[in-house]
Amino acid sequence: MLMKKKYAICGVSGRALGMFAKPILTTYAPRCELVALLDTDPERFELFRTRFPEHSATAVYGEEEFDRMIEETKPDVVIVAGRDDTHARYIVAALEHDRDVITEKPMVTTGADARRVLEAERASKGNVTVTFNYRYAPVHDKIKEMVWE
Repeated sequence: MLMKKKYAICGVSGRALGMFAKPILTTYAPRCELVALLDTDPERFELFRTRFPEHSATAVYGEEEFDRMIEETKPDVVIVAGRDDTHARYIVAALEHDRDVITEKPMVTTGADARRVLEAERASKGNVTVTFNYRYAPVHDKIKEMVWE
């Protein structure tokens, strides 16, 4: 039996829902499970429930409940997709729990935060992957096509 990889998303933005939640819940559902959402704004949980009503039972947590979220839902991977200034906090916290992290760019907003993340990754069993999803947007593909013609 194939074990599903479990994901938690910190920062329930429109991009988080479209670029991460939707593929986990649809295309990759046979291999992946979205176990938790964490955000500062409870209205974002309602947006998730509106877009994905069949997954309305997904656990939700407030901004200061990161450790509780990890303990209760035991995600394998934490996706950091909130405001840029929150990235370092959640990346470091996930690494302290030995979780893998996928984060949007920018990974962090200061040099000090970059050092904190690198130190936390060295001390952790987890790894950090930084994504740059916008390079594959249709408008960018069109521009490349026009430039290379």
